[in-house]
Amino acid sequence: MLIWLLTLHLTSAHAKGLLTKIGGCKAPANKDAANVMIVKQWHLSPRTVTKGFKEKYPHEKNQSAIYIALADKIKSKKIDMVIAEGCEGEINDEFTTAFNGWDLAALKKIAQTKGFDRIITNVPLKLEARFGDKIITMCGDNEKLIQEGNLRLSNLRGWAGFWTRLSEPKTADDDQTKLYTEAAAELLKESKDTPVEELMPKLKQRFSAELDLFNKSLTERNDSFIKTLQDHPVKSAAIVIGGLHAEDLKGKLEAAGFNCDLMEPKGYAREGEELIKEFQKALKE
Repeated sequence: MLIWLLTLHLTSAHAKGLLTKIGGCKAPANKDAANVMIVKQWHLSPRTVTKGFKEKYPHEKNQSAIYIALADKIKSKKIDMVIAEGCEGEINDEFTTAFNGWDLAALKKIAQTKGFDRIITNVPLKLEARFGDKIITMCGDNEKLIQEGNLRLSNLRGWAGFWTRLSEPKTADDDQTKLYTEAAAELLKESKDTPVEELMPKLKQRFSAELDLFNKSLTERNDSFIKTLQDHPVKSAAIVIGGLHAEDLKGKLEAAGFNCDLMEPKGYAREGEELIKEFQKALKE
């Protein structure tokens, strides 16, 4: 018992300061409303395999901070449920989806070992492996909308590339500009001889439409997280999610009558948020 208490104390000390509150919901009318932490994460693509590799990733600090902070809250019984993005359904012994090469069975085998906190994979999956029945772990996402969002983001990067290249100063004999112009014209179903100045408004229109569709997929995914919370009522929960979701999700939690805190962990990089801001800036030029 003494050893357990000492371990808990050390974990609590280690967890202190790992999450910083940067916002939250307005106080709900219902004083007994559940409290939800939105924990912004910077994560690798789930297809990037970290199992068996010794490569260092810049995401490790952020991912470890989230795991340690939430593990501490589970140990001190301050949180009842953790919700993951990127998948659907409950994370339990029947859950076989792998993230970064790790599945639940593999994580369970090493959950009590030194360095477990530094493994880069889905954080709620790690928490389930470590704590099992002590925590409810859910996948609150919509897989169809995830694929939709990935497609839109890929399209956005493509249109942004054309927009940036054709916005640069050019000369009449610039072969690279000609290649980009003809490729853009083909994608826009225009004549390959269409002048750049005529293509630019059409590029902007497609660029803007893709950004709207990407944001739509993002906000509709947030509806799935709200439904997960409503279907599994608890006193306190944490949603571990990319920062692009945060503001819209906060508004939806507030509208649904939840209390919420928006948390930014150590090591968080606003990579995705800055990318969307750059897209928005480009459309205003």
